Amino acid sequence: MGERILDADIDYANDFIKMICTTIGPGCPCSPQERARAMKVKEEMEKSMDDVHYEEFTCAPTAFLKWLQPAALLAVAAIASFYLSLDPAKAVFLSIIAFMIAKFIFLLMIFEFGLTREVIDVLYPRKKSANIIGKLGPNSGEELRHVILFCGHHDSVLQFTWLRYLKFGYYIAIGILFAGVIYLTALLGIRLFTLLAGIQVTWVITQLIVFSCSLLPAIFVIGMFFTERGKEGGSVPGAIDNLSAVSLVLAMGRIVMRNPDLIPPNTEIRFISFGCEEAGVRGSMNYVRSHLAELREKDAVCFNFESIHEPEITIFSSDCNGFVQHDRELVSSVADAAIVAGVPFLIKPMLFGGGNTDAMKFSASHIKALSLFGLKLPADMVAFYHQNTDNYDKVNVEALKNALKIAVTYLQRSK
Repeated sequence: MGERILDADIDYANDFIKMICTTIGPGCPCSPQERARAMKVKEEMEKSMDDVHYEEFTCAPTAFLKWLQPAALLAVAAIASFYLSLDPAKAVFLSIIAFMIAKFIFLLMIFEFGLTREVIDVLYPRKKSANIIGKLGPNSGEELRHVILFCGHHDSVLQFTWLRYLKFGYYIAIGILFAGVIYLTALLGIRLFTLLAGIQVTWVITQLIVFSCSLLPAIFVIGMFFTERGKEGGSVPGAIDNLSAVSLVLAMGRIVMRNPDLIPPNTEIRFISFGCEEAGVRGSMNYVRSHLAELREKDAVCFNFESIHEPEITIFSSDCNGFVQHDRELVSSVADAAIVAGVPFLIKPMLFGGGNTDAMKFSASHIKALSLFGLKLPADMVAFYHQNTDNYDKVNVEALKNALKIAVTYLQRSK
């Protein structure tokens, strides 16, 4: 193992992260800065790979996180409809409107955020982004039958306002936001049901009035100002999330180029840097859609890196807030590789609220995939995650090396 991964590879990964942070800076989805980061990745790939592609796609980059703003306004509209429904002549009609608005907010929370569906993306402007793909293999004379993908994403996130300023209080803000949506929907549903059934239930009215004076203002402020606006690429350099991963993808390309015997028989290795992960994994979603038939035919495996900072590596057994399961056999194989490489690791499911990684769409499309994750929660999250402090000084070279050890050992054991 020692001769495969050189100190120069770790230095290269570290230097790449610092170079992007200092010369280009933050690059939120579909910004000019994100494009500049993508072009730099392409330039670096071309140094170690013969076949490098720039695949452009379009998406609505603000829909995934900015849905909270119309949701906050709709919550006000739902409560306004409730107050108007206190007029007996309009009670049922306006209660139906209030409940339908609240139900729509609830479904947005589940489908747009929880399940990463493009529910309201059509209402937002579409912009251009790109995935960068480099290839090595198969070895000379071999027929291409299999594909292994090493992936990360080069965009950075819009800063999370409440995480930046409230720290641990962020969890309280999130709790208020999501619990408030559920409670509002439930109360308005009960209110409508009791009206239709001709039942007098005064406590529901009392609770809705209390809600409108307490939770509603908090939900409105939290939702409207959940993220920064995102001018000039935003303010988050994204050194750990997720230049750490891109640097590993590039380092893997260097290692495989020097050691072509690492390429399993009849296998092409692809090194991919996705755009717009922070917009709801739109880059990897577009890649899977565009290449789905080929990925299935070639029995593809996606090995994704995400936010590598801690030496103890987490192997995610699920994705998409825990709703999408990764292939158990692949998880076991990567865990075995970690054991052989002598790298400390954990196998964990992604919990609700964890969001998504670029492995999600692969597994959801029945393509073998998983993510290596390297954050200690909640400590790292509070310290720098999705904040302007996620800069190159946070890089942990031991964590980068451990992730590379797992990846290289996985390739060796795949032969």
